[in-house]
Amino acid sequence: MNLDFQAGGSPLASRQNPLIYAAILLAGIIIAVFFLIYIIQKKLKEHHSTPEWIKHESERNTNKKDIIEFADKYVLSQAESLLLWRICKKYEIRNILFSIKHFADIDGYFKMYYDELSLQKNKEQEINLMFTLKFKLEKIFASSEIVSSTRYLVKDQRISEIFPDGTKQPFKVFENQKEFIEIQITEDFFNSSEKPSPMDKVAFTFHSSTGMRYAFVSRLIRYENGANGIRKMLISHSSDLIVKQARNFKRVNTNESCKICSVKVETDKKGRKSVVYGEKKYDCALLNISGGGCCISTNLPVKEGQLICSEITVPNGTVSVIGKIIKTRKSKTEGLYNLHIQFTRISIESQNKLLAKVYNYF
Repeated sequence: MNLDFQAGGSPLASRQNPLIYAAILLAGIIIAVFFLIYIIQKKLKEHHSTPEWIKHESERNTNKKDIIEFADKYVLSQAESLLLWRICKKYEIRNILFSIKHFADIDGYFKMYYDELSLQKNKEQEINLMFTLKFKLEKIFASSEIVSSTRYLVKDQRISEIFPDGTKQPFKVFENQKEFIEIQITEDFFNSSEKPSPMDKVAFTFHSSTGMRYAFVSRLIRYENGANGIRKMLISHSSDLIVKQARNFKRVNTNESCKICSVKVETDKKGRKSVVYGEKKYDCALLNISGGGCCISTNLPVKEGQLICSEITVPNGTVSVIGKIIKTRKSKTEGLYNLHIQFTRISIESQNKLLAKVYNYF
């Protein structure tokens, strides 16, 4: 059986088949459409790069489309995106896609929103969500400016040495020279047996102006005595900076007193649990605070894993929260114990007060 056949019975008739011409025409149309789309997208991209377009977009108010794009880009929850839209709409905030790069310009609106919510009843959940959103925006802003070298460090900037056991010794930058960094150290640290020796590799950590935390390893060059008896440690520059994972809450350093007491969780015969507080309270120093934990300095060698109650001063009163000691580190110079505490039982009202303290919203 001969299976050869021609669409029109002959080569000439086959070429004249309208279906073939239609297919060729359709293919040409599809190619033309894709080419047109490519040209349009290219023109739009060029237009969106012009100073005039950027100026217009950055100066107009945020709209709902901007919020949708922003939430999708930075993975905001539905509740966070709705709250951001309410704040942007209420205060007519400029295009959030651009204004996030200048977070200080919009930060004040969060304080205004907090002040309004504080005067209303039953707004603790929304206040808490506002702080969560604010911190997420701060992290977005912080990640927009990545530091690549220790040459970024400025005079009086806080910097901490990290010891192999995880403890930290805080210092500050004295001067940032072209060839090295001068770090001011205390007399106690200089006389300590724990201080590194010249040519040792030493780990440090610091926060950038945007709040991003960095760590790096540098080589200790030498120690120097400056004017007025100032002790200095000279370290080499580093371009190998590591961005450290951000916490769930903003943390700020403090220099104030607080109180702690022991905590026990007891279970009765029916399986019901209750918290029993120790009668004696101990005076301590609060080194830092966040909405999720704190660090306290004390002369008490409290073990890791224990529960304690921390009484922290806030404007118009105090906040008492129960936390678990996740890490205890002894200071290399003062001989005190730094207790790193994670809050395990805290009301939303107390957490909001601590967050307001962190952001100085009083």
